[in-house]
Formats: sequence, C-alpha cells, structure tokens
Amino acid sequence: MLRTFPPLVLPDNVLSFEGERFLDLVNITCGNIFKELMEVLSINTVYKLLLVENDILSVFQKKYRELEKITERACLHLDDGSILLKPGLRLDFDRFIEALHAANDKNQHQDQIFNSNNDFLSLFKAFIKSFQINEDNDSRNNFSFLLVFIENILSNLLKNKNNYRYDEAVMKFAQSLYILGGRNAYEFIRMNLPAALPSLSTLNDSLKKAGQCIEEAEFRFNALGEHQKSMDYQIAVCSEDCTGVIKKIKYNASTNIFSGFSAPLKNGLPVARHFQTDSFDQLRNWFETEDKSSYLNIHMVQPLFASNPYSSPFLLAAYGLSNKFQAVDVLHRWLWIFEKSRESNVRIVAYSTDCDARYLLSMRLATGFFAKYNNIAIPDRVDALEIDLPQEWKAWFFMPTRQIFFCFQDPAHLCTKLRNLLLKLIESKSKLAHGLVKTDVNPKDRQNFTSCLNLSDDDVLLALEDIEGSQATRIYLRLLRSIVLAYVEHNTMIIDRIYHSWFGVFLCRIWQTWLHTVDETEMPEDLIDERISDMFITTPAHFSVELNAHSLLGICLLVAQKQLHESALSISNYHSQSCESTFRLTRSMSGAFSSIVNFTIEQFLKRAGKLSVLTEIENQSESGQLKCPLKFPKHHKRQRKRTILKKQIAGSSMNHLTIDNIQKAIYRAFDDAYNLLSTVDINSALRKKKKNTISQVSSFVRTQFTKKFKKVSCDDIETYSSDDEYDYKYKIDPSANVEEEDTSDDEDNLSSVSASGKTHFHGMRVYDNIPSQSKSYFCVEIDGKKKFIHKQTACWLLTDEKASLSADRVKRVQQGN
Repeated sequence: MLRTFPPLVLPDNVLSFEGERFLDLVNITCGNIFKELMEVLSINTVYKLLLVENDILSVFQKKYRELEKITERACLHLDDGSILLKPGLRLDFDRFIEALHAANDKNQHQDQIFNSNNDFLSLFKAFIKSFQINEDNDSRNNFSFLLVFIENILSNLLKNKNNYRYDEAVMKFAQSLYILGGRNAYEFIRMNLPAALPSLSTLNDSLKKAGQCIEEAEFRFNALGEHQKSMDYQIAVCSEDCTGVIKKIKYNASTNIFSGFSAPLKNGLPVARHFQTDSFDQLRNWFETEDKSSYLNIHMVQPLFASNPYSSPFLLAAYGLSNKFQAVDVLHRWLWIFEKSRESNVRIVAYSTDCDARYLLSMRLATGFFAKYNNIAIPDRVDALEIDLPQEWKAWFFMPTRQIFFCFQDPAHLCTKLRNLLLKLIESKSKLAHGLVKTDVNPKDRQNFTSCLNLSDDDVLLALEDIEGSQATRIYLRLLRSIVLAYVEHNTMIIDRIYHSWFGVFLCRIWQTWLHTVDETEMPEDLIDERISDMFITTPAHFSVELNAHSLLGICLLVAQKQLHESALSISNYHSQSCESTFRLTRSMSGAFSSIVNFTIEQFLKRAGKLSVLTEIENQSESGQLKCPLKFPKHHKRQRKRTILKKQIAGSSMNHLTIDNIQKAIYRAFDDAYNLLSTVDINSALRKKKKNTISQVSSFVRTQFTKKFKKVSCDDIETYSSDDEYDYKYKIDPSANVEEEDTSDDEDNLSSVSASGKTHFHGMRVYDNIPSQSKSYFCVEIDGKKKFIHKQTACWLLTDEKASLSADRVKRVQQGN
C-alpha cells in the first residue's frame, strides 16, 4: 500500500514572491539545482513559473550550452547519449508546483468569494436604500450599524482566524453586549456567529483601553475633563451616598493594592494606595487593627442640560468607608472636589446627599444656614456667586446671599422621612379614618419611595375628602405632594417648582409657630399631653425642607440674573439617586444564573468600570459622535416624559422667571398654606398672637433656628443634640481619629507562618521559587522553610470568618444598622 505524504505547506502570501525571495523558496523546496535553473531561464516570480511550467523539464531533452553544468548534476546519463531527470528532483519539483497551484486556486476562490460578498453587500445596500425612501431620518440611521456589522463579518471570513479585524462600531457593540448580557450570553452569540465578535481576551483588552479600570479612592478628574469635552456641559450636581458591602479583603495584582480596608482620611479626603505592602507582618497587623469596610462611599457627577433630564451621571470616585469621620471632613472634601472640578471646566452648582446628621451639618456650614465654620470664610471666596435679593424678601429668606455652591437634601430621602412620621397614625387608628394600608407605610422598609408617590397621589387626597376627621392627614400629604412636585417630577414648570417648594416651607413654618404659641386651652384634648417635638416633623427634616427651598430659589435668581446657565434649572437632577441607581446596576451585573446581588469593594470597582464604558458608549451614540450609533433600550415612560419635557421647554420662556412672577408665586404659596391650615383652626390662635403674616411667621421661625445656630472649628469634637437624626446606614463614632502608620520591611527577618507540618500546598499559590512578578508574593518562612506565598492567598490565610450580607434590601439595611 502506497504511503501518502502531506502537501507542501507554503506561506499564505507565496503568490507575491519575486526576486531573491522567490529563488530562496525554490532553493528550500527543490534544491540549489532548480534555483540555478530558474536563474538561467530568467524565471524570478511565482506567476512566471506557473505560466511556463510545462516547458521547464523539457529543456533537459536538448543540449543547451548554458545548461550543461546543471544537466550534468540533475540528470542520469546513458551510453547512447540519452538522459533522465533524477526521480527525487522530479518529485520535489512536482510537489512544489502542485502546492503553488493549490495556493493559486485558493486565491482565485477567495477573489470569487470577495466579489460575491461585494455583490451581496451592494445588493443589500441597495435594498436598504430603497426601503429607506419612505422612512424618516431616525429610521435610516437604524441600518448604519447593520451594514458595518455584515461587512465586517464578510471581510473576516476571507482571513485566517488569527487575522480577524473588527471595526470600531463592532467593537463598541461587543463591549456593550458583554456588559449588558454577561459572559455566557456573549459567548453564546459569538460562538454561533462566526467572525462576528472578538474573543474574550481581545474584548477585555479593549475594555481596559476604554478606561474600565477604576482604582479605589482615586478621584477621576482627568476622566471628568474628557467627559465634559465629550458631553459639552459647564455645570453639574455632585452627589454622595453609600451602601453596604461584603467585608472581605482582596488583592489587586495590577495595582499591588489590598482593597476592603476602610480608607483613612486626610482633611476629609480618602488616601489612595494606602494599603500597599511587601511585608506579610504588615498585612497581618492590618487585619488585626484596621477596620474592614462595611460601606462603600461613592461620588457621582450629574451633568445639567436644559433639554435632557435623563443625562447619564459620571462616577467620580469610590472607596471603602468606616464611621470615623465628621462634618468638617465632608465639608473639606466638598470644597476640594469643587476646586478640582473647576480645573476640569465643570462648576459644581450643588451637592446632594441623604440627611445623616454629619451631612446635614456640612450643608449648613457650606451655605451658612444658621451655622458657621470658623476656619474658612467660605462666603468671602472670590468664586462665590452673589444673589441680588430684593430687600423686602430678607424677612423670609434666611440663607446668606453669597454662595459658592448650594446643597439639597435628596428629595426621595426627604419624602421617606416625612412618610415615616405616619407610622404612628397607621398603627393606632382605624383604616376607616385614613384609608391607608401597612404596605404603603411599612416600618421595616424606610427607603420605600414608591409608597411616598402612592400616598401623595391626587386620587388618594381626593378619596380622603370623604373620610371624616382626615383633614390633618390630607394637609400632611399635601406637604409630601408639594415636595414631589417641586424636586422629583421632571415635567413641573420652574415657576411651579418655586411655588411648591415654598408652600412646603410656609406650611411647616405656620405649623411650628402655632405649636409654640397656642394656649393649652385651645389645644385639642387628645394633644394636650403630647410634646411639641412629637407633633412636628423632626429638626433634620425641617432644616432639609428649608435648605432645599432656599437653594432652589437661589439658583433660579442666579439664572434670572445671568450668573448661571439656564441648564441649572434642571431641578429634578438635584438628588443623590444617581448613587442609588449605580448601586442597583452593579448589583444586577452578577449574571443571569447567579443569585448573588452583593459585592466586595474590589468587585464593585470592576463592575463600575464596565458601567462607565457602557455609559460612555451610550452618550456617544445619543450625541451623534459615533459614525454608527447604537440603539439602547429605554423605558417607555422615560421616552414619553422626555417628549413632554421638550415640548414644555420649547413653549417656555426665561422671560417668565422675573422677580415679580417669583414674588407672586411665593406669596401665593404662603396664602395657600395659611388658608389650608385654617381648615383645622390654626388661624385663630395665630391672629391672637399677631403671627399671621409672612413676615411675622418667618420672624418667629428665624428665632427658633437661631437658637440652634452652630459654630464649628476644625479641631472640635462634634456633638449632636437629641434633635439630630442619624441616618440608618451609620453608627456615629465622633471621637474616632485616623492615624497613618509608617513601617519599613526587613528582608533579613522573614515572617513566620505555621503550616502544622504540611509540606505540599496543592491548589494554593505557595512556591519555593517565583517568576519575575515578585511584587505579588510575600517571602515568608513556613515551618522554618523559605517560601513565597501569593498576596491573595495571604488574605485567605488571615481571614478568620466568612463575611455575609443579606440579599434582601430591607434586611441588608437593618443588618448594617
């Protein structure tokens, strides 16, 4: 049986060989004799050889002087003068010619496929073009990526897999698909659509280049500057919030950083790359003495656009947090972020966060709202904005007129705090008295903002009118409804926002004034024994209502006076819900087949990096910066609200935002609040005490606030009165101080670790010798023997308990509390 030999393997571009390159190939495949023959015959390219191949061997049948030496070596000679080409040389040449023909046939086949692909693509483009004749511009753009995608596939099918190339639009599509769908969904599509999508290794490299890597405690001001240029905005809102995380220490080999420890603060700023060490003893000391992060704190920058209330926020920084900080730390951090953002051409016009006692005090110190920071004269800064306030408004406007930025209590948090005061009502009164159910006011779920919307709905207020004795409840729900309309709803006109915000202010002021001035004989019998503090909203909630309204009015006046851009009037973006949204999105990225919703600090940073890439692609698509914009799914309600908002903006005019119109709205808000409270007989007591005008009521409330005036210095140990309300996320420890440790490593004194006599460490990264990546390993002694242990393995070794965090949001908050 004859053996078959594999075909000769030639380079992919062999058909282009010529000159010395061609002759060297002949020499390698057929020998030096045929190389000399090609030189004599003037055949110096592959194509010449293929054209004259039938005449090559016949030259040996005649005696040519130029070929005498070659013929002598290449042939066998008989006595009668006849010759025979040596069989081995003949086989080598035939095999070489056969391989060249195969390469030529393959090339012609590829040309045919390429031409067919071009014909198919041309027909497809013609079909799309004919289909688009009756379509609008938006529909025509839907096919731009499809054409590029198909063309990229057809181009790759002609190449070796190692030479696949991907268009920029295809690469961004692949990144988006991987982030949205996860690894399994991406691999399923890639494996079933050959040549369509890049491999995971190529994709991960592209994600790193796109800016996926986010480092703990690093403020991304350079990226913020690029984001500002890309999106073209000048002002923004900065929000801050935290969430519970799994307390676990992880090692990042690329940065040589241990994450999961609580970042130390210097002047309120987290110290980046603090937990870096090449000493096992130092890591062990950190495990024993340093706090592990129970919470993750993030800062988001929300760009403000006049026509788009749904612009995507930008993640500025993220870091692990303990409870060892004070209000002045928050204030210093905000001032520093404000200054660094200005260097990136972004002015932070406001900060927003929840109503933790330290955050609230920071807001009051920053705005000078019945508080003063002794170390820095914030209103005297040259970059402060001056509000031109009418003289007569100073009777009821309490905020100083010079501000570098404003502060907003997150409206959703404020609404839930006001809603939580209804708990006693629900639990002590019959449903016939209020028409509410426990699922709307659930004492276990203190973050349920949806119930606030349900409670303050117009239909609920209308239904309560038929219930006797529910007037006070309706008034309170009107307060809740006004806050929603003023700060949450996207389609509220700006003059109506001013009205609703100050309606809430005057409702609280009149209510508080009545509580402090009414005689016991005029007090309802069931309230005589109650404390005033139990019959009014909490002090933090009251400060928040006032701060939000003053900040909103200040921004409107600065816009009317041309000191701020009109985009500052996007009041519905003055919140910290962008932080909450980021937390929800990162929790949802665990995968379709995973029930795990929580994360460590390290896991959050990786997921947030992917989200930042996805957000950037979405922004570029919506702003028309991509030649083939991608379409992202949007909730139908958001699309409808955006359309309504655009119509309102087109029909509105800045001419309506005048001092006269603003004053009419505010005075109307006072009159409506006074008349509403008069339905429960509050007006009679106020008339007797001569506190029934806007100036009289506001003067009394100013006095009450002045009693709570706070002066704070940097070195003070902050204390909080019983009126202050701590956020459920924290446990206050105001006396804690943060100190830095400076240790030096001594290579001669190796850390000692006991392995109880074990010598083989299968599945663990413990080695006798290590490669060049020595920074990722500790040099230690294990039972007296020198070993190298990977830093992540060291973290596992030093961890003595398994951290857990509930997947249920309500239980997670209670667990953290």
